[in-house]
Amino acid sequence: NSDFSLRSWSLSKQLAMAKLGEENVAQDGAPKQPTVLELLGIAGDFSHLTRSDPFHVRKLGSTYRTEIRAGITTFLAMAYILPVNSGMLSIAIPGLKEELVCATALSACVGCVLMGVLSNYPFMLAPGMGTNAFFTFSIVLGRGLPWQAALAAVFVAACIFILLSVTGLRTLMVRLFPAGIKDSIGAGVGLFLAFIAFQSAEGMGISIGNPATLVALNPLGADEYDAAKIWLSLAVLMVTAALFAMKMPGAPLIGIIFGTAVCWIEGAARGEAGSVFGYPFGSNGDRSVFGFHIYVPQGVVAAPSIAGLAGALWEGFGAATDPATAGDFWAAVATFCYTDLLDSSGTFLAVAKVAGLTDSRGNLPLARQNMAFLADALASLCGGMLGVSTVTTYVESSAGVADGAKTGLAAIVTGICFALAIFFAPLVSAIPPLASGPILCLLGGLMFGSVRGIDWDDLEESLPAFLAMVTMPFTFSIGYGIIAGLFAWVIIQLLLVPHRLIQGVHPFVRFRALWDGAWIDGQVPVCADADAKPVGASAADAEQHLAV
Repeated sequence: NSDFSLRSWSLSKQLAMAKLGEENVAQDGAPKQPTVLELLGIAGDFSHLTRSDPFHVRKLGSTYRTEIRAGITTFLAMAYILPVNSGMLSIAIPGLKEELVCATALSACVGCVLMGVLSNYPFMLAPGMGTNAFFTFSIVLGRGLPWQAALAAVFVAACIFILLSVTGLRTLMVRLFPAGIKDSIGAGVGLFLAFIAFQSAEGMGISIGNPATLVALNPLGADEYDAAKIWLSLAVLMVTAALFAMKMPGAPLIGIIFGTAVCWIEGAARGEAGSVFGYPFGSNGDRSVFGFHIYVPQGVVAAPSIAGLAGALWEGFGAATDPATAGDFWAAVATFCYTDLLDSSGTFLAVAKVAGLTDSRGNLPLARQNMAFLADALASLCGGMLGVSTVTTYVESSAGVADGAKTGLAAIVTGICFALAIFFAPLVSAIPPLASGPILCLLGGLMFGSVRGIDWDDLEESLPAFLAMVTMPFTFSIGYGIIAGLFAWVIIQLLLVPHRLIQGVHPFVRFRALWDGAWIDGQVPVCADADAKPVGASAADAEQHLAV
């Protein structure tokens, strides 16, 4: 009846407010309502662009020295993208590997600077590792699209990102994530980072494939060639962990420098023929294996060039209307859209949670979040024009956050480092995985702390959160993890409808609470605590009062 509807509607608003912290309430006790322009994603918060306190460094409890150091640390943790992304894309774009290194660095520079200036968040961007594999093996080699057409698909997807950002739809979709899933994303990304760190491609090589158990421990005996790399990785891991425990500023940077210095000195002294740190894993020291190499700088300076690559996408737009290729083209656009949408959104929430930049509901301030999404979209647009796959926010941003980054200044410093790397690509490309892999593992542990925000007694929230968390590493996709958690949450809520009707509770109480809460713009306290609990009653407690 109407009384039931009005009472349920009123109490569902009370449920939404119970999920809010004190920072979400104005001085008069009413929730802060965003403006129309903020909801549309057009209004941004540029108050950080000030002479008195640029990027609000002092206001947020940081220092310029900390932000600069954290930006450099994040760059070193992400530097592997230069050789790896160029190597991956060069399979689909032959003969332009040096140009791809330059385009990768330039697109990362543009993305980081845009993020720092527009949103003032310490989120760093570069061409995505998952999308570059999809670009190469699925679109170009698998479906036979010309690489120019694949770049055009990246460009079209970026245009869609921009449309979703300026209309506010992208922000609204993220704000409609249930609280448990928001809290689980950080932990899931942490497991994802640890899984990468344990592998041999860009990690420590601790795990190897096993036909019976899928994974197994890589042998660590003295007669095993790969053991030396693993033991040095573990040494870097322990040294960096001890520095973290000591709260040593720049701990990740010191760890990376330590591992890199040992690897370079050993390689320079023994040469490729005698080095025990040869890659790839599984080569057993056989120098005749394809791709065998050691990580020692082959030079210092390289001349940059993107000739033949930048602007090549304009030659590929014909595939969008050609009956023979249109289906594959638009399928590629759709895939780029949903993977970047979910992966970047998950990374935003996870890194912001660790940095203490979210409110008690796990949301970012609306105006700044809109600008962060817009920066991400514009970076992808530039990436397509420069000749690389979709540019996205990197989980390695947590390296800078762990080192104290709180503002966009750190992102700008990382962007400047990528710009310099265009000229010093040989030096940067020689940072070995045995130095950066342990840092990813430790960052995974730091990010896993977000599970403390999950109400494990509320199974409606905790079970979908757990599913989202474990799906990320097991499918090697942040996006798939978010989809799994959201799907489970919705199905559970629908299956509970008959039970709630019998109990006299509004059948869609949690859907309505999510919708109401999405329109309230919480303000993050200065020097916010990332692990702060929401103030007031829990969702489960508020729901108990919804009986007729």
